[in-house]
Amino acid sequence: MGVGEDKTVSAGSAESPSTEDDLAAGTQVGEYVVESKLGEGGFGAVYRATHPLIGKTAAVKVLNRAFSTNHEMVSRFVSEARAVNQIRHRGIIDIFAFGQLPDGRQYYIMELLEGAPFDKHLSDVGRMSLASALPVFRAIARALDAAHKAGIVHRDLKPENVFLVPGDEGGFSPKLLDFGIAKLLPQADSNGSGGHKTRTGVQMGTPYYMSPEQCRGVGVDHHTDIYAFGVMLHRVLTGSMPFDGESVMDVMMKHITTQPPRLSEFGYPAALDAPVARMLAKEPQDRPATASEAIEAVQVAATQAGFDLTVLPPLGKTGTVIAQAATLGTTDLGMVRSEAPVGRRSMIWVVAGVMALAIAGGVVWSLKAPVNANANANANASANANANANANANANASSSVPAAAVASAAASVRVTFEAVPVAEIWDGERKVGSSPGPYVFPNGAPVKLTFKAAGHAPKTVDLVPTSDTTLAVKLEPVAAAPIKAKPTIHKDLDDPFAK
Repeated sequence: MGVGEDKTVSAGSAESPSTEDDLAAGTQVGEYVVESKLGEGGFGAVYRATHPLIGKTAAVKVLNRAFSTNHEMVSRFVSEARAVNQIRHRGIIDIFAFGQLPDGRQYYIMELLEGAPFDKHLSDVGRMSLASALPVFRAIARALDAAHKAGIVHRDLKPENVFLVPGDEGGFSPKLLDFGIAKLLPQADSNGSGGHKTRTGVQMGTPYYMSPEQCRGVGVDHHTDIYAFGVMLHRVLTGSMPFDGESVMDVMMKHITTQPPRLSEFGYPAALDAPVARMLAKEPQDRPATASEAIEAVQVAATQAGFDLTVLPPLGKTGTVIAQAATLGTTDLGMVRSEAPVGRRSMIWVVAGVMALAIAGGVVWSLKAPVNANANANANASANANANANANANANASSSVPAAAVASAAASVRVTFEAVPVAEIWDGERKVGSSPGPYVFPNGAPVKLTFKAAGHAPKTVDLVPTSDTTLAVKLEPVAAAPIKAKPTIHKDLDDPFAK
C-alpha cells in the first residue's frame, strides 16, 4: 500500500475530538460568537464565528482537549500563532487573537477564507498547465520568502496547507496555512523566549514533501521549504509525486538517495529540467537561495523554450485558469496543444503552410479525419484572408498573441480533458500529448482518441467537437498481479513513527 499524501509524520497522534467537546452555536470565544463547526482533525476543530458588534467573520481553531494538557503540543500551538504574527504577509493566513477556554483548551482566532484547499483543486483537475500554475507559485514564493526573512521555516509545505482564494479578476490568491510545526530560526527568537525546539533525529513533516535533511532529522533551514516547493511544483505540473513507495521509510529513503524524474520525461521541454531539479537537489546549499529565485528560473526557462504563458478566464466547470490556445504542438494540423513550445516565427510559418495545403490540396487533415474542402471553401477563403492580414499585423506588433490564434478562432474549438488519473492521449499509434490540455480541434471534425495510464485499462473516446468544452474521462483500474509476500524483519519498518 502506498503512503497516503495526507499523512503527517509528527511527534504524536490522537483521535479526532469527540462531539462532546464541540462548541455549541452561541458560545463566546474571546470577542467572537461561534456560529457553526467548519471541520476537525486529529489535533482539534475549527469553527465559524462572528464579532457581535462589528459583524466581522472569523475562524476559531480549538486545540483538542487531550493536547491542551500536553506541554509540547501547547508549545507548538502557540508557536504557530507567534510565527504567523512575526511574518505579517498577505499571502499567509492572519491569526489575530489567542486564548484559553474555561475548560482549559487553547484556541486562536484567524481570518475566515472563502475558496478551496489546493489539494482539493488538484484532485478536481488532475494537474495544471504551466501558464496557470506559475502565478500561483509566484504568490506562494513571495509568502515563503517573507516567512524566511522573518526567520520562520514552515517545514510542512504541501497542497493541503495552501488555500486558494478566488481572485477578483480570475485566477487564485494562495494563502499559506498551518505553521504548526514551523521552526523559529535563532534570529527570530532573539528575545530568548524559546521558540519550539525539535530534538535532533525527530522527523517532522509529510513524507512525500520532506527534504533529505528533514528525513534524517538534522540541518533543517529555509532550504527545506524550497525542496517541498519543488516537490509541489513537480506534482502540479505532472500529476504525480517525484517519489512513491510501499511504506513511509521507502519514500523517505528515496528522498535521501534517489534522483527525481525529470520534467522532460512527462513531455515538457528539456530546458525545464534544470530549474526544477535544482529545487530538488539533495544538498541544501545546491538549491536556490529563495523561493522567488526558484520559480523565476522556471519562468525564464519556459519563456526561452517558447511557451506562451498568457492565461485566459476560466473554462469549463472546474474553473481552472488555462493557457491560451495559441501554438501548434505537432505537424499534424488537426490537434493543437495549447502550451506546446513553438516560437512566434515558426507559428506564422506553420499558418502559412496550412493555407498552402488548403488551397493546393483541397483537403486539410485532422488526426487522419478529412475535412471536405468543397464544403468549407468559403470558410477557408475567409480564414486565409483574415489569417494573412493578422499574421502581417502581428509580425510588426508587440502583442504576444500569435496569428494562428486569431486565424483559427472561428474554425476551431478547444477541448480540455479531465482524465482520472492523468492520462496519455493517443491517436492510433501516435502519442499526441497528456491530459488535461486544452487541445484545439477543427470545428465539427470527428476524432477517435485513446487515453492510457499505468495500472488502468485504456479507454477510447469518439469526439465530434463543436464548441469549447471540458470532457471527463475516467479510466478503470486493472487488478495488479499478486506480489509475493516478503518476510517481515520488523513491523516498525513499515512506519517507524506509528504508535
